[in-house]
Amino acid sequence: MPARVYLSTLGRPLDPAEASISAHDRGFLFGDSVFETLRTAGGRPVEWARHLARLRRSAAGLGLAIPWPDDELRRIADATHAATGDDDSVLRIVVTRGAGPMMLDPRRALDPTLVVYAQPLVLPREEDYLRGLRARIVAATRPAATALDPTLKTGNYLPNIQALRQALAAGDDDAILVTDHGAVAEGATSNVFAVVRGALRTPPVSEGILPGITREVVLGLARGLGLDVAEPRIWPDELRAADEVFLTSSVRGPIAVTALDGAPVGAGREGPVTAALRRRYAAYLEEVSSDMSSST
Repeated sequence: MPARVYLSTLGRPLDPAEASISAHDRGFLFGDSVFETLRTAGGRPVEWARHLARLRRSAAGLGLAIPWPDDELRRIADATHAATGDDDSVLRIVVTRGAGPMMLDPRRALDPTLVVYAQPLVLPREEDYLRGLRARIVAATRPAATALDPTLKTGNYLPNIQALRQALAAGDDDAILVTDHGAVAEGATSNVFAVVRGALRTPPVSEGILPGITREVVLGLARGLGLDVAEPRIWPDELRAADEVFLTSSVRGPIAVTALDGAPVGAGREGPVTAALRRRYAAYLEEVSSDMSSST
């Protein structure tokens, strides 16, 4: 079924071809917006409460008011997903500061715009998960916290786009960014994990990364499996030498990196720890699908 888009200016889900916002909307003009991307399982938004809390934290960090109450946002998200007619969707919730004069002063925009996208959930095939991704540690760096708080999920995504461009130009699938002091930060749209002698490692939030929702879920699942879990600073050479590397995101879940900077990671295929976590994550999604309370 086709994608659907809800616009607060019209108040209902629409065909994307019918959906339009003002050319003076600050989300379009300046990236002055916040957003969340998540998937549904059994038609229910996965980790809705965590995504909504992060959306509100991001907005507060920009001094951007979100006037819609939590239950109204959930109603809109559910209705937009339902309008697709699909079993499951990828949802993106965007709040911009709204339309105003073409000038930086945020006080000139008074009415935020809410956009909710719902499109069919398309996941990698099983063989794609087994094959894994080719990733590259790129020259593009995660912006310093003094420039833009990295824990805020905003519409300003140019550093991530530039990072991915560099990886794609080298013939790879995904990019891994470093911090301004050279430590591993995160993927272009994901968090990074390494497995070293059976122990799970991922950069700490204090390193200047986005605190991923799926990252939090996977850390919890890993502890439940009895894995040794820690969040130390990781340097690029340590990542290259890891036995396994994988990325996490809300849509794909855990997915292996089987080649890094052109060299195989471990045996060059999905490793046992990544495979175990991917199975456990699939079971967790089944739990969400069958238990209403787990997605609220």
